[in-house]
Amino acid sequence: MYTSMTSAKLTRVITCFFFALLLVLMIFASPILNWFFGFARDNTIKTILITFYLCCPAAWCALVCIFKLLTNIINEKVFVVKNVLYMRVLSWCCAFVAVACLVAGFFYVPFFIFSLGAAFMMLILRVLKNVMAAATEIKDENELTI
Repeated sequence: MYTSMTSAKLTRVITCFFFALLLVLMIFASPILNWFFGFARDNTIKTILITFYLCCPAAWCALVCIFKLLTNIINEKVFVVKNVLYMRVLSWCCAFVAVACLVAGFFYVPFFIFSLGAAFMMLILRVLKNVMAAATEIKDENELTI
């Protein structure tokens, strides 16, 4: 039977897949870009590589936060302060990527689209973080009530 725990476990497996995918992309980014953009100028490939590697720490951090958040959910620790922290860090990772892509957009225009997407994702995560923080406060108050 499909439950929210099954979904959380599946999402955690998918997160592990993205850990592996990011590692492979970090190792093979240059050959992949040279194959895909073989006709492009060297400056374009350099801009993409620099931006990609600049955003990699934020991606690793985001994946770790997602994994820990899902682990807490699987362990039935949903409305806890740590989860609010993980969502806050996730939103800042998106903000970092948005700024990095915004700057890179001046050198390779399609990065403006990535910047907009990352900024929108940051906005969604901030709203969800605020909802989670409010729910956590309500839960904590209810636990103190006799």
